[in-house]
Amino acid sequence: MTVALAGFLMGFIGSMPISGPISLLVFHRGMLARYQEGWAIGLGGALAEGAYCALAILGLSAMHERFTFLEPLTRGLGILLLFAIGLYFTCAHQENPEASSVAQPPAAKWVGQFCLGLSVAALNPTLILTWSAAVAMLYSITNLTFHTYDWIGFAASVVVGIVAWFSAVLALLRRFTGRFPFSTLQMVIRSIGVLLVVTSVIWAASMLFS
Repeated sequence: MTVALAGFLMGFIGSMPISGPISLLVFHRGMLARYQEGWAIGLGGALAEGAYCALAILGLSAMHERFTFLEPLTRGLGILLLFAIGLYFTCAHQENPEASSVAQPPAAKWVGQFCLGLSVAALNPTLILTWSAAVAMLYSITNLTFHTYDWIGFAASVVVGIVAWFSAVLALLRRFTGRFPFSTLQMVIRSIGVLLVVTSVIWAASMLFS
């Protein structure tokens, strides 16, 4: 297995669970027929996640082993991020896709959504833990080795894999979302928001009282 193929597969498969902040935001935009915004968020998040992947390969995870307070801090920040997104999904006014899908978002709005994805992923330091574990697993089950600049190709392939998955998700949503009434979409989005809030509270309690 080549470094590039391994990176693509890890980025593609690792993005499948709809549980991370970026996945949820992309899914949200797709359900509201705002596909370009969803793709822009996914691209921004993928670039930030690729950077975390590169840092994991370069050994930044050793900081968490040396400074033990960093791991609970990063997990706490990740929980807060999920809680905030859960509140947004639960409380925010949802725009009807039939009213918003005709006009294409202007370039400034596209850039804004890209920056949203980039900043949300960059502010989710649990990704460094996730990629540290993923890279360690890759080392343990394959004979893959990274030479001098292979980490660049690996991280870039991770970005391509993540964007490919989000593109596939948005394509499926474009095909099927229009078959459901808007009230159903609202209920699904709000249900996801409530689930995220409850989950983040449970995680926070388990971290505090463990």
